[in-house]
Amino acid sequence: MKHRSQQLLLIKHQKGFTLIEVLVASFILFLVIAAVTMVYRGALLSSNKAERTLVFSSLVAPISEQVRIQITSSKDQLEMRGSGNMGELTFSWHAISTYQSKMPEQFNAFMGEVDSGDKVFKLWQVTMQLQIKSATRQYQFSEISW
Repeated sequence: MKHRSQQLLLIKHQKGFTLIEVLVASFILFLVIAAVTMVYRGALLSSNKAERTLVFSSLVAPISEQVRIQITSSKDQLEMRGSGNMGELTFSWHAISTYQSKMPEQFNAFMGEVDSGDKVFKLWQVTMQLQIKSATRQYQFSEISW
Protein backbone atom coordinates (compact mmCIF):
# COMPACT_ATOMS: atom_id res chain seq x y z
CA MET A 1 0.00 0.00 0.00
CA LYS A 2 2.83 2.32 0.79
CA HIS A 3 4.28 1.72 -2.65
CA ARG A 4 0.99 2.57 -4.37
CA SER A 5 0.56 5.85 -2.44
CA GLN A 6 4.08 6.89 -3.43
CA GLN A 7 3.21 6.32 -7.08
CA LEU A 8 0.07 8.46 -6.77
CA LEU A 9 2.04 11.18 -5.07
CA LEU A 10 4.60 11.21 -7.92
CA ILE A 11 1.85 11.50 -10.55
CA LYS A 12 0.30 14.48 -8.76
CA HIS A 13 3.63 16.35 -8.52
CA GLN A 14 4.70 15.95 -12.17
CA LYS A 15 5.85 19.18 -13.81
CA GLY A 16 4.59 20.13 -17.31
CA PHE A 17 2.28 22.39 -19.30
CA THR A 18 -1.45 22.04 -19.45
CA LEU A 19 -3.33 22.22 -22.73
CA ILE A 20 -4.61 25.73 -21.89
CA GLU A 21 -1.07 26.99 -21.25
CA VAL A 22 0.12 25.58 -24.61
CA LEU A 23 -2.84 27.17 -26.43
CA VAL A 24 -2.25 30.58 -24.82
CA ALA A 25 1.48 30.44 -25.65
CA SER A 26 0.68 29.45 -29.24
CA PHE A 27 -1.79 32.33 -29.57
CA ILE A 28 0.76 34.84 -28.28
CA LEU A 29 3.37 33.47 -30.68
CA PHE A 30 0.90 33.79 -33.57
CA LEU A 31 0.18 37.44 -32.64
CA VAL A 32 3.91 38.26 -32.59
CA ILE A 33 4.49 36.57 -35.95
CA ALA A 34 1.48 38.39 -37.47
CA ALA A 35 2.73 41.77 -36.18
CA VAL A 36 6.25 41.22 -37.53
CA THR A 37 4.82 40.14 -40.89
CA MET A 38 2.70 43.30 -41.15
CA VAL A 39 5.68 45.51 -40.30
CA TYR A 40 7.83 43.74 -42.90
CA ARG A 41 5.08 44.00 -45.54
CA GLY A 42 4.69 47.74 -44.86
CA ALA A 43 8.43 48.27 -45.15
CA LEU A 44 8.54 46.34 -48.42
CA LEU A 45 5.65 48.36 -49.91
CA SER A 46 7.28 51.62 -48.82
CA SER A 47 10.58 50.56 -50.34
CA ASN A 48 8.94 49.72 -53.68
CA LYS A 49 7.07 53.03 -53.70
CA ALA A 50 10.26 54.97 -52.94
CA GLU A 51 12.10 53.14 -55.71
CA ARG A 52 9.38 54.00 -58.27
CA THR A 53 9.39 57.64 -57.16
CA LEU A 54 13.17 57.75 -57.53
CA VAL A 55 13.00 56.29 -61.05
CA PHE A 56 10.31 58.79 -62.07
CA SER A 57 12.20 61.73 -60.57
CA SER A 58 15.50 60.77 -62.17
CA LEU A 59 13.97 60.57 -65.67
CA VAL A 60 11.93 63.80 -65.60
CA ALA A 61 14.96 66.00 -66.40
CA PRO A 62 16.18 64.13 -69.53
CA ILE A 63 12.64 63.74 -70.87
CA SER A 64 11.83 67.42 -70.31
CA GLU A 65 15.08 68.28 -72.10
CA GLN A 66 13.94 66.23 -75.12
CA VAL A 67 10.60 68.06 -75.04
CA ARG A 68 12.39 71.42 -74.79
CA ILE A 69 14.53 70.63 -77.85
CA GLN A 70 11.49 69.63 -79.90
CA ILE A 71 9.56 72.74 -78.86
CA THR A 72 12.41 75.13 -79.69
CA SER A 73 12.96 73.47 -83.08
CA SER A 74 9.36 74.05 -84.16
CA LYS A 75 8.53 77.56 -85.28
CA ASP A 76 4.95 77.82 -86.54
CA GLN A 77 3.09 75.22 -84.48
CA LEU A 78 0.72 76.12 -81.67
CA GLU A 79 0.24 72.58 -80.35
CA MET A 80 2.65 69.64 -80.21
CA ARG A 81 2.60 66.02 -79.04
CA GLY A 82 5.20 63.33 -78.61
CA SER A 83 5.94 60.02 -76.92
CA GLY A 84 8.78 57.61 -76.36
CA ASN A 85 10.45 55.02 -74.14
CA MET A 86 13.40 55.08 -71.77
CA GLY A 87 14.09 51.56 -70.58
CA GLU A 88 10.95 50.25 -68.95
CA LEU A 89 9.46 53.75 -68.72
CA THR A 90 6.94 54.92 -71.32
CA PHE A 91 6.18 58.63 -71.64
CA SER A 92 3.94 60.93 -73.62
CA TRP A 93 3.73 64.70 -73.64
CA HIS A 94 1.44 67.41 -74.94
CA ALA A 95 2.38 71.09 -75.31
CA ILE A 96 0.05 74.00 -76.04
CA SER A 97 1.19 77.52 -76.83
CA THR A 98 -0.65 79.67 -74.28
CA TYR A 99 0.88 83.05 -75.17
CA GLN A 100 2.97 84.51 -77.96
CA SER A 101 4.34 87.95 -78.64
CA LYS A 102 7.05 89.78 -80.55
CA MET A 103 10.20 90.67 -78.72
CA PRO A 104 10.32 94.33 -77.68
CA GLU A 105 12.54 96.76 -79.53
CA GLN A 106 16.05 97.01 -78.16
CA PHE A 107 18.86 99.45 -78.65
CA ASN A 108 21.89 97.80 -80.22
CA ALA A 109 24.88 99.74 -78.85
CA PHE A 110 27.29 98.02 -81.21
CA MET A 111 25.37 99.06 -84.33
CA GLY A 112 24.11 102.32 -82.84
CA GLU A 113 20.50 101.73 -83.85
CA VAL A 114 17.25 100.28 -82.55
CA ASP A 115 16.53 96.66 -83.46
CA SER A 116 12.90 95.93 -84.07
CA GLY A 117 11.77 92.71 -82.45
CA ASP A 118 11.57 90.31 -85.38
CA LYS A 119 11.65 87.29 -83.15
CA VAL A 120 8.45 85.90 -81.68
CA PHE A 121 8.52 84.17 -78.34
CA LYS A 122 5.97 81.61 -77.21
CA LEU A 123 5.01 80.42 -73.76
CA TRP A 124 4.11 76.72 -73.73
CA GLN A 125 2.18 74.74 -71.16
CA VAL A 126 3.59 71.19 -71.22
CA THR A 127 1.98 68.11 -69.67
CA MET A 128 4.01 64.91 -69.40
CA GLN A 129 2.68 61.51 -68.42
CA LEU A 130 5.21 58.88 -67.32
CA GLN A 131 4.33 55.23 -66.80
CA ILE A 132 6.23 52.24 -65.42
CA LYS A 133 4.19 49.03 -65.35
CA SER A 134 0.98 50.03 -63.55
CA ALA A 135 2.36 53.20 -61.91
CA THR A 136 1.60 56.49 -63.66
CA ARG A 137 2.76 60.02 -62.81
CA GLN A 138 1.80 63.28 -64.45
CA TYR A 139 4.01 66.39 -64.51
CA GLN A 140 3.30 69.91 -65.77
CA PHE A 141 5.72 72.72 -66.52
CA SER A 142 6.01 75.86 -68.65
CA GLU A 143 8.52 76.30 -71.44
CA ILE A 144 9.49 79.35 -73.48
CA SER A 145 10.76 79.33 -77.05
CA TRP A 146 11.73 81.95 -79.62
